[in-house]
Amino acid sequence: MNNNNLKPIVHEIQYGKIKIHLDKIMNNRNITTYQLNNTTNIRFQTIQALCDDSASRIDFNVLAKLCYSLNCKVEDIIEYIPNNE
Repeated sequence: MNNNNLKPIVHEIQYGKIKIHLDKIMNNRNITTYQLNNTTNIRFQTIQALCDDSASRIDFNVLAKLCYSLNCKVEDIIEYIPNNE
């Protein structure tokens, strides 16, 4: 079976994390959660979870709305931080 160099996910191994930079973007532009909520129609709780890094997932439509409204790229909002071990 050809595995195409895929690494299996093993729960005991730390495989890295996703860091959301929405709070930094909003702070740099002096945008409040309330303003972003009104502009994008994204739930306040969703924005807050992304800002405080407690979100466990993000919907592609939410990501597209954020990129459009903030005039930025996906990679400005999301960063993959690999495990250094």
